Amino acid sequence: LAVALLSSCVSNDNPADHRDNSNNSQNNNNGPFHLLKKATDVNPGGQPYVVEFKYNGDKLVETYNALDDDRVVYTYSGDYIAKTEEFIGGALVLMREFTYSNGRLSTEKITDKEQGTLTYTKIYQYLSDTHVQFDEYKSGTYNPATGTYSNLVFAQVDVNLTNAGNVASAKYTYNGVTYNITNTYDTFNSPMKGIKGFVKINLFDVSDGQIGYNNLLNQTESYSGSSNGTNKITAVYTLNGDNYPTKAVTTYESSGYGTSTHNWLYEYY
Repeated sequence: LAVALLSSCVSNDNPADHRDNSNNSQNNNNGPFHLLKKATDVNPGGQPYVVEFKYNGDKLVETYNALDDDRVVYTYSGDYIAKTEEFIGGALVLMREFTYSNGRLSTEKITDKEQGTLTYTKIYQYLSDTHVQFDEYKSGTYNPATGTYSNLVFAQVDVNLTNAGNVASAKYTYNGVTYNITNTYDTFNSPMKGIKGFVKINLFDVSDGQIGYNNLLNQTESYSGSSNGTNKITAVYTLNGDNYPTKAVTTYESSGYGTSTHNWLYEYY
């Protein structure tokens, strides 16, 4: 899983059976739903990266990573996540605000305060139930005197979904380079599937592909134009009796950076 999407704090809550996080009727029900308690990236060369999760029922209250003092707080409106706020060292660095239409993610307003204040809104256009387009922020001009950004540049991302609601493929062009991404998934439960609303707001992080209703097996990202190359992600999972991963061995291969492997361990309530 992308560590940027993981951070948290443990709950004393011990919910048993939980239906899908986003009322997505396309998802197969592979046994009881469970809530993720802890995700650990075992780092053989250093300190493990541990993310803990705190809930109210099946709604996520916060995630926390002590290594970076990184806390993400979640606010719901009904069954949908309306806002996330990420704090590092107690300072707000990122806020995401969401709206929905007919049960689908409609808009996402992003306020990035890591350097100055960058604000923009993504609008998700559904050309069909499985074909989505949106504009992704890529670059801008920062003015340190005012702490604001101008000349924002976006790339239109074209996404196709599987019938299970995962990202099957994505395509976009930026700075003279065209990127084509294809994913394949298993049919089992992803670690995040039981968290109400979580997959829905993170599904379109297409360069990662590891947040879905099922588990990513392979991703191939090929790019061509002013530069050319291929990036790949492959993953192998160990499942528990309810078809949730307890371990994921994920290998990243990049044309520019070589190969690296991450070992994730998952604990559930």
